[in-house]
This record gives sequence, C-alpha cells and structure tokens, in this order.
Amino acid sequence: MVVGILLAGGVGQRMGASVPKQFLEVNGRPIIYYPLDVMEKHPMIDAVEIVCVESFIDNMWEIVKRYGFKKVRWITPGGASCQESTWNGLKNLKGKIADDDIILIHMSSYPLASAEIMTGCIESAIENGNGCTSRPILYSVYFTSDRKTTTEQIDRDKLMLCTVPYAFRFGECSELYDRAFAEGKGVKGNVFTNTLYCDYGKTIYFTKDSETNMKVTTPEDIRLMETFMKVIEEKGEVKF
Repeated sequence: MVVGILLAGGVGQRMGASVPKQFLEVNGRPIIYYPLDVMEKHPMIDAVEIVCVESFIDNMWEIVKRYGFKKVRWITPGGASCQESTWNGLKNLKGKIADDDIILIHMSSYPLASAEIMTGCIESAIENGNGCTSRPILYSVYFTSDRKTTTEQIDRDKLMLCTVPYAFRFGECSELYDRAFAEGKGVKGNVFTNTLYCDYGKTIYFTKDSETNMKVTTPEDIRLMETFMKVIEEKGEVKF
C-alpha cells in the first residue's frame, strides 16, 4: 500500500493573505487542488492523508468533496512546524497502515510536482527504503563568513538540491520520528524528513526532479506558477 501525506499546515505569512496560501486560487482552483489531483490520479497511490491547519479542516473537507477526491481518507491537524505536522500525520496512521507500506510525503507549497516525480520516489522507496526528489546544482556556490565576500568555492559536482516529495517505509519513518522527538534531535530549525534521516546516519537515495517543481511562497511565485502551468499545458504534459 502507498499512502500520500500532503502537508498543508503552513499559514503563508509571506503571501500577506487572509487565508493559508494553499487555499489561494490559481486559474480558478485552490493551490492545494493541483497536488491532490496528481495524487488522486496516480495509479500507485492508494490513499491520501492531508495534514492541515486545524482551524481550516472544514474548509479542506469542502475542497475534497467539491472536486471529488475519493482517495482522501484522513485530514489531520498540523503542528507548529513542518516536523511536528509530519509527526502528527505519522501518528494518525498508526494502526491504519502496515510498517512495510510506503508513505509519500509531499508539501502543498510545491503544487506542480508531476506524477513522474512521485513515481520515482515510490519506486526508490520500494527498492531502497527511501527516495528523495533531487536535482544537480547548476550555479556557483561558495562559503562565506559575512555574506559579503567569499571564503571558499564549493565543488558543485559534489552537491545535490533536495526538494519534495520524498518517500519512506512507514514503520521506519514513524519509529524515527518518535525517537527524534523524544531525544530532541533533527526536529528543530530548518529541517525535514530527509535531513532527519541524515541526522541519524541513514543514506538518502536521490530521485529525478524537474525545474517546474517550484516552491510557491510569495505573490511573485503565484505569477511564476501560472506561467509554468501554461508552458506545461502547451507541451501536453499535464492538463490542469
């Protein structure tokens, strides 16, 4: 069994909107519609759990019903951070799915992740235990001590940029989160499930990403998302 966990717990302060950014509309549909639609149609995903801002759970169920997303079985309250929201989602699934089942963790702030990207993560998790969407670094990267001057250039051929989604075996992931929160390790600051795994010495397996798998954080990103959607649709890759 493969369960998609869609994290939608952010409040989107940088958007300056009165509602969380996942509820803002792009081309007449809320942003969260787009990743949900891909998960709904993906042949390898059996069920979906949404982790949402608690005060907007009723709004989320309304969206699920409006667009007929039949795979959504659970909507779980989020936490104060991405890691807390992920942990809440995992705790809700205990007793509902098996330890060997695969969980595909995604974020509503990356609404244009394709079915192909999700497939790569799932297949890697089945074979290797996990799979993390990644792409090579195409720019010059440096160390700096003052954010004004360079101290050392970094060999970009030894770097990878990791985004989302990523996939893991449920039992291992759930157990690791319980341990991390008990020990206070890998769950504070700018950290995610893949970095948590690295904090505990586990190897992450890279899977193929796309430049169109963009993060939507600011109003400018909304306009860029609209442009990407137009290009993707013109290529015939996805119909939104």
